[in-house]
Amino acid sequence: MRPESPQSPNTPPTKPPFRPPSGRVKTFSSLQNHVNYRYLWTGNLFANCAQWLQFITIGWLALDITGSALHSILTVAVRALPVLVLGPWGGVLADRLDRRKLVMGAQVVMVSSALTFGVLLANGKIDSIWHVYGYMLVSGIAFAFVQPTRQALVANTVPREDLGNALALNAMAVTSMRLAGAAISGILIETLDFHWNFFVESGLYVGMIVLLAPMKTPYRRESDAKKSSPLADLKEGLGFIFASREMLRLMVMNFVRTGVFMPLLLFLPAYTEEALGRGAGVSTAMIVMMGAGGLLATIMISSFGFFTKKGLVTLLTLISGSSVIVVLGLSQWVWLSVPVMLIMGLSQTYFIVANQTLIQTLVPDNLRGRVTSVWHYESGLIPLFAALTGGVGVLVGIATAMAIGGVIALFVSLFFLVQFANIRRLD
Repeated sequence: MRPESPQSPNTPPTKPPFRPPSGRVKTFSSLQNHVNYRYLWTGNLFANCAQWLQFITIGWLALDITGSALHSILTVAVRALPVLVLGPWGGVLADRLDRRKLVMGAQVVMVSSALTFGVLLANGKIDSIWHVYGYMLVSGIAFAFVQPTRQALVANTVPREDLGNALALNAMAVTSMRLAGAAISGILIETLDFHWNFFVESGLYVGMIVLLAPMKTPYRRESDAKKSSPLADLKEGLGFIFASREMLRLMVMNFVRTGVFMPLLLFLPAYTEEALGRGAGVSTAMIVMMGAGGLLATIMISSFGFFTKKGLVTLLTLISGSSVIVVLGLSQWVWLSVPVMLIMGLSQTYFIVANQTLIQTLVPDNLRGRVTSVWHYESGLIPLFAALTGGVGVLVGIATAMAIGGVIALFVSLFFLVQFANIRRLD
């Protein structure tokens, strides 16, 4: 680098020359520049593929054992329940312990449970739905600890200026592996048998453990959480959220998204049959279109960043996503319902990445695990929101119930846009 030429005391300071943006696309900059993030991201690919492989397989297995679609849904719901009880405590541990080792330990539990379940299934020992529920409960307990910790590790492997790109690439991993996991699951079930899916699942978790072994966390700050009790740590994390108006509002907005956007996939089979008069083909097309929108959003964010301030992005995409729910509730046409899912995928992914980036930027590292665990508390609430919408759907029809939920969310989102001036300014 060329040394600066000295200036005389009487010479007025000169402004640095203007340099226009290079225009260089930076889609994979976090992967290119940070080796530790590469380890984490690749490991997350494996873990997310294993997760979606499990979701799809366990639903079909429950249906095969019982012949009941209700059990097929409840087995996935059981996995989410431990998050309601253990999720916040997982965040406490993430701030007290080595996050990398905590994830590796939880993955060992998931490897062991998947491998054991696969062996029992291969030997004909799984003949009751309660065995399936037990396996999903163990898996859910491990997931309650691993999910907030994995998310907190992103900010420990990249500098602050690369956090948005890293979180967008993380979302890309989730979206792409949702499709890959579903495809692998279907192929294995059709060509081999159910138990092979659990062997592959355990192997994918082993892959993540191997990748985390050499990973470092250069942007982790030492926490003082060990000096106090776990209960005091939990109160400190919750106190930080409620003391920060921006943080609390970002969390509230995310819970609105969880209540309205997330149960959508659970209702698509009933919606396509009732509102559109179609079958599984249209339902699958809607899921694929939503996935394509999510993948497109992650590519756009990681390549070019956000189109405006991140806070405003969260508000606008909450409005657009709620509007899509309303359109779906009122639509009776396949030509409208399928393409509009692209907007839902774009809206949800833009919201998630912008919301997470703001939260991870605002929170100090010694509280990161606890705050992140509250954000991920959403996954435990999805069955509750789904049951609420489903209950209304029994009375008035699933499409009408979706429209009602969408209208409520739309009015709430518009209220947020008007009232949350501090969120609009966040970047």
